[in-house]
Amino acid sequence: MKVAIHQVNYMPWLGFFNKLKQANKLVMYDIADYTKNDVQNRNKIRTKEGWIYLTVPIEKKYYRRPFYEVLLSENNKWQNKHWKAIKLNYSKADYFDSYKDFFEKLYKKKFMTLLELNECITIYLIKEFGINLDIIKTTDLELNRELKGTEMLIEILKKAGATTYLAGIGSKSYLDESKFKEIKLAYNCYIHPIYKQQFPGFQKYMSAIDLLFNMGEKSKDLI
Repeated sequence: MKVAIHQVNYMPWLGFFNKLKQANKLVMYDIADYTKNDVQNRNKIRTKEGWIYLTVPIEKKYYRRPFYEVLLSENNKWQNKHWKAIKLNYSKADYFDSYKDFFEKLYKKKFMTLLELNECITIYLIKEFGINLDIIKTTDLELNRELKGTEMLIEILKKAGATTYLAGIGSKSYLDESKFKEIKLAYNCYIHPIYKQQFPGFQKYMSAIDLLFNMGEKSKDLI
């Protein structure tokens, strides 16, 4: 059982889905602390000039609170802004019309929490990219909340039935590899694909919707 653990990001990038494609189960790490101006509440989309961030506004009081407690603003101006930016920059992309209905409805829907919003987008993209795996959240597991760092990850992995932990290469800098005795540790070394974008001058590390709108069904082979 190969398990990936990941924070619940807003419109995740391609490397996230590449890791999921190699896993049997995803654990959404929804008990992690919310961190301000991180990919938990923002991500990049392609523009004619390069790229911009789409940022979900979050009140300061939620900084360092458990992610599942983070509430969205009752003011929906940001939703209109995000949908307008997506339409402006992707309406002429080859496959925009195939997927626009989901996003148009998404930005009209009322979400209570950032977790609900991010989970909705993530599950949709997992389906469209043809990725098959089980999905659970850390709040579904009976965990010792006093544990930190690598010890918490191992606790999650055991509860999730993992035999292998598939980690991003960036986690190599902070994981205590000596603690992985019963569970195998494997790193996902991701190489970003080059594909046709709507504007000249390829930009890496965009939200995965960039690939979806530009490549459609072909996205499954590029993840």
